[in-house]
Amino acid sequence: MLSAKKSIDAFLASIGYPLLFMSALALHCFTAITAYNLVAPGVWRYVATVAAIAYPAIAEMVVAYYSWQESGSKVNAYSVWILAWLLLLFVVLGLAAIRKRLE
Repeated sequence: MLSAKKSIDAFLASIGYPLLFMSALALHCFTAITAYNLVAPGVWRYVATVAAIAYPAIAEMVVAYYSWQESGSKVNAYSVWILAWLLLLFVVLGLAAIRKRLE
């Protein structure tokens, strides 16, 4: 049991948490870029970009909604990235829960 706990700890510390952090940062940048591209040219384009940078969770929901409206499909390039990040989040949280149960 102790070996499994050490293995999960090592994986989470070396790969899991850093990958989750880097992918969250990349998703945040992608959200800001997508918000910029979804808004018509003008001052509102920059307001949307700054708002997306300032409020990431709200911006992801708003950008996902407008991406769905723009593409006409719930499965589009943006929603695939959101779902992939959520899958990674659940895997890391699941491994953390397993590690906690091994204590």
